[in-house]
Amino acid sequence: RANRIDRRVWGDARARIGIVSCGKSWLDTVHALELLGLDAAQAARLGISTYKIGMVWPLDMKSFREWAHDLELIIVVEEKRKLLEVEIKEAIFDDRRGRRVIGWKNERGETVFSVKAALDPVRIAHTLGGLLAAEGVETETLAARRAVLDAALHADNAEEIAVRKPWFCSGCPHNTSTLLPGGARAYAGIGCHYMVQWMDRATEGFTHMGGEGANWIGEAPFSRRPHVFQNLGDGTYNHSGVQAIRAALAAGTTITYKILFNDAVAMTGGQPNEGGLTPQRIARELEAMGVGQIVVVYDPKESVDFREFPADVKLVPRDDLDDVQRELQAVPGVSALIYIQTCAAEKRRRRKRGTFPDPDRRVFINPDVCEGCGDCGWQSNCVSILPLETEFGRKRAIDQSSCNKDYSCLKGFCPSFVTLEGAVVRARPVQDLALPDLPAPALPEIRGTWNLVVTGVGGTGVVTIGALLAMAAHLEGKGAGVMEMAGLAQKGGAVHIHCRIAEKPADISAIRVAVGEADALIGGDLVVSAGTKTLGLLTRGRSRAVVNAHEIVTGQFTRDRGFRLPTDRLTLALRARLGDAGLAMLDATRLAEVLTGDAVHANVLMLGAAWQSGLVPLGEEAILRAIEINGADPEGNKRAFALGRWAVLHPAAAAETAVPPAPPRAADLDTIIARRSDHLEKYQDARLARRYRDRIARARELDEDFASAMAKGYHKLLAYKDEYEVARLHSETLRAAVDAQFASVRSMRFHLAPPILGGLDADGRPKKREFGPWMLGLLGLLARMKRLRGTALDPFGRTAERRLERALIAEYEADMDRVQARLAPETRDIAVELALLPLEIRGFGPVKARAAEQAAGRRRELLDAFEAGGWPRVAAAE
Repeated sequence: RANRIDRRVWGDARARIGIVSCGKSWLDTVHALELLGLDAAQAARLGISTYKIGMVWPLDMKSFREWAHDLELIIVVEEKRKLLEVEIKEAIFDDRRGRRVIGWKNERGETVFSVKAALDPVRIAHTLGGLLAAEGVETETLAARRAVLDAALHADNAEEIAVRKPWFCSGCPHNTSTLLPGGARAYAGIGCHYMVQWMDRATEGFTHMGGEGANWIGEAPFSRRPHVFQNLGDGTYNHSGVQAIRAALAAGTTITYKILFNDAVAMTGGQPNEGGLTPQRIARELEAMGVGQIVVVYDPKESVDFREFPADVKLVPRDDLDDVQRELQAVPGVSALIYIQTCAAEKRRRRKRGTFPDPDRRVFINPDVCEGCGDCGWQSNCVSILPLETEFGRKRAIDQSSCNKDYSCLKGFCPSFVTLEGAVVRARPVQDLALPDLPAPALPEIRGTWNLVVTGVGGTGVVTIGALLAMAAHLEGKGAGVMEMAGLAQKGGAVHIHCRIAEKPADISAIRVAVGEADALIGGDLVVSAGTKTLGLLTRGRSRAVVNAHEIVTGQFTRDRGFRLPTDRLTLALRARLGDAGLAMLDATRLAEVLTGDAVHANVLMLGAAWQSGLVPLGEEAILRAIEINGADPEGNKRAFALGRWAVLHPAAAAETAVPPAPPRAADLDTIIARRSDHLEKYQDARLARRYRDRIARARELDEDFASAMAKGYHKLLAYKDEYEVARLHSETLRAAVDAQFASVRSMRFHLAPPILGGLDADGRPKKREFGPWMLGLLGLLARMKRLRGTALDPFGRTAERRLERALIAEYEADMDRVQARLAPETRDIAVELALLPLEIRGFGPVKARAAEQAAGRRRELLDAFEAGGWPRVAAAE
């Protein structure tokens, strides 16, 4: 009380309406009053007073009673639980004199300020405006502002076009540790494994830290399911998770705790666990507590001291994870699985410092052998597997810069994988661009605050842009408030930076940019920038944006082999919100790669583009000095800033520079036929190529689009990748593909599953084996035996896969004959889809068999529709 921690801010004793708040909600309330067009003088004239509470509990009752003595209405603005509201009602309970208190609800029991979600200035302003109007406090300005706020809150934001969900890092132990046996179920908790809930792994529901498994203690007696798994990180175990295990033991609950020991508190920066926690100590503690069965699963690539584990603890490599989990499902009571694998992000940091082994082995995919089936992504869940567009469709490639060398992708049932020992990645060539003089732009005028939003992908330096803006504002003596809305974005999810810049710090209240308030958007990622969360901050006529047009694939690509970003729809959403004049787009990622040699400069390049576009009210000198103070590659980042400016001043040259190296795609049917005919001649002989051309020629007489579809689909079936073709492609194209990406390679090793060797892996699929560099010579010899293909002397021709491939060719030829005999305008689209259907039959062995089965179902639907003369029409409702 002596230090006026709680105090009146606006108004005097004559006020009849009081508004009270605290903390973040106070800043939001101040901003809300600004949105209503109110200042201290206007509030006093309208009989409004505000009260800021600095110490929430216990409330200074005496000071509050003095402020509220003559008020008729007290409005309490607070988030979540109604702590202040209860205290305020207690403060005036003995002397109410008709005074009303409105907080969570009003006198009629209607919700006023929701306790279920965060409050923001726009919603607070909208609610306060309505309450003031109901009390007869209304002016033309207030009415007009309320109408604007109502429109902003009810803007038609369509549902999300695409979402950038956070994902496990490349090589993250959770990519493997969160796998479950068929039919099993798991719970999540606090930790990176929380993200598994959106990854098709039968993990639903989570608890607070220390409550892991406690929910199952209560649920189990009422469930027909006898067992669940519970994920638990080593940091959470050390903090309080061990108590949940004790509770499960006391309750006699049947549950398996999957404890990941990744040697770091990964979610908060990779700090070490307190108290010298080790997997051996965890095992001994669990044994002492009475856990029935304990199994340790480890990554064989990492060093583990097995001597310190209790004698009855089972130790198995991670390839046996599925078998171990099936065993533990049958164990009554509490069991535990300790999974040992170092955090991928921490592993990467330690390797840079030279404190963790760095295997001298890299994975490479031969794109000519790759089918684009996506099994490698499905098996590894790894975001370092990227799409690669080629003449023959979308393939896969390993991003060597982000790969953390977990090698789980080798589980993909595909012969395209080669491991390279002693491989040195070839430095990306940098185009030396001499920058001309760059005229300075007209900087925007700050009126109150200038509201900037920066979006991007976690882990790419988006937060640094906010820090640079704040430092530059500080250097110019201005005020700046920055709020990072990142969540799990360090795992490749969406990042939003809200930045308010003012002439002086006192002009900034709430930092969060409210609905429709953004003056500028620096969009580092198209998906995040076109999301409803960002679009809601933008207003046509006020907001302007510079957005990175580069397609940055999301984690969904690991689960969906055909996933593509809806780039056109995302761009359209931005243009619809901002108008053509309010939106500028450039491929900053590609420009950074070409002109600096590293895509990491893309965000600073975007900052330069935004500054040159007049979206940043700060001087160039201050921004460049902020880059120097930051200390991370100052010269490279200053050049990136200048390149962003250049891209805005010379958009045509920038667009030409950013054009990616496109695959030699065939634009016309003649080229499509010629390239595939040439490929078939190399694949087998001129006779097969002629057979292909003859059939396409007959189709072309009927319809050009149908013939184009058939040219692709028929080729896909004829050129099936058997042992001879895989051998030919590796022996003819592998070295050139490797040399294009690597400066030097000591040796190559192949990962194949020759049917003549037999054997199954832990998943029941043909066992892949590793073969040394001598295999390349053997492959060359095998390739020359291609004339045996399909003959009585073909040693591989009688396998189920080869029989399936030959049957598919015969079936397709019969289908095309059938279609061509009855092709009509109303069935043309069906015929085109049927002709393209073989492109969906991708992969090898069991992967291809599954794809063929799925395609067979679609084939039946298409043929039925074709025979019926078209798809059935949906009748309009009367």
